[in-house]
Amino acid sequence: LQLLGVTKKNLNQALCYFKIEARGQSYTRAVQKEKAEKGVEALIKATYSAMFDYIVRSINASITVKKTATSKPGAGGRALTDKGNAVIGVLDIFGFESFKVNSFEQLCINYCNEALQQQFNLFVLKNEQDEYEREGIKWSFISFPDNQDVLDLIWKKGFGILNILDDQCRAPGTTDKTFANDIYQKLTGKPRFEANFRQVGARQFGVFHYAGLVEYDTDGFVEKNRDELPREATELLLSSSSGFVKELAEIISSSAAPEPAKGARAGPKKSVTVGGHFSKQLAELRAKIDLTSPHYVRCLKPNGALIPDHFDPLMIVDQLRCAGVVEAVRVSRVGYPQRYNHA
Repeated sequence: LQLLGVTKKNLNQALCYFKIEARGQSYTRAVQKEKAEKGVEALIKATYSAMFDYIVRSINASITVKKTATSKPGAGGRALTDKGNAVIGVLDIFGFESFKVNSFEQLCINYCNEALQQQFNLFVLKNEQDEYEREGIKWSFISFPDNQDVLDLIWKKGFGILNILDDQCRAPGTTDKTFANDIYQKLTGKPRFEANFRQVGARQFGVFHYAGLVEYDTDGFVEKNRDELPREATELLLSSSSGFVKELAEIISSSAAPEPAKGARAGPKKSVTVGGHFSKQLAELRAKIDLTSPHYVRCLKPNGALIPDHFDPLMIVDQLRCAGVVEAVRVSRVGYPQRYNHA
């Protein structure tokens, strides 16, 4: 409580009660125990996420070369000029995940891996071979796996898994069961999607990722994608006696702001879901990478037993094939690459 800069009474009021406004009057009602517990979890996650964003912004602000202010010719004021300073970024991506029980978090992580794998394929394999063809070099095109159908299955507007989940989260009275039935109805028969009798009975589904089949359990998908932080909890942080906590609350408020309406006849603003926010950030990340000349460092898991000094050849070769490294080596060996020397 001291770190948050709030009182016990106000914290209890924010998490255990909510306000209803009707006909100009305000009513206070108690929330159910389960909903209050979820509110606590949402507050913890939102605060942690805001703190992470704050740290990243602070680090970037401290190491970024500032723009210089110069006098603009013919004007009395001052203007900022960008000298086009070069930027070096380091992206540490989480690995592909497949556990005994896979949920919403694993789908998001594996979706990110699919997107970045496609970017690797395009940059290392397709673009280099296209350059040989443009220069008229005799070349036998080396095929490589295309995972666009997996990306469409997860996020394509209209039938992507995360889009279907967003629709479920915005509709009243939906549950994990209605979400599962919706994806079975819309995605059964689609490439890379699996839902056999056993999986349907257990409300599960499978996705054939570039690294292999992963089976997901729909239990908790709807609640995790909503991840609704009570309005009263945000207001509580904004009223904190700590300036730092107030700044975190402002970050939370800005990230949770509804999407702006589009068009003159647009309806009410849509609330931002976890999956929608994640997909937006991923698209922004890919756009940034497209503006750079990336260099890749591939990390391989030596064995599944988590023991030192033991290398499982089959496991390592499988990872090399799934990551497109084998095709990249073939292109480099038979092509005319320009490479930087390793220090």
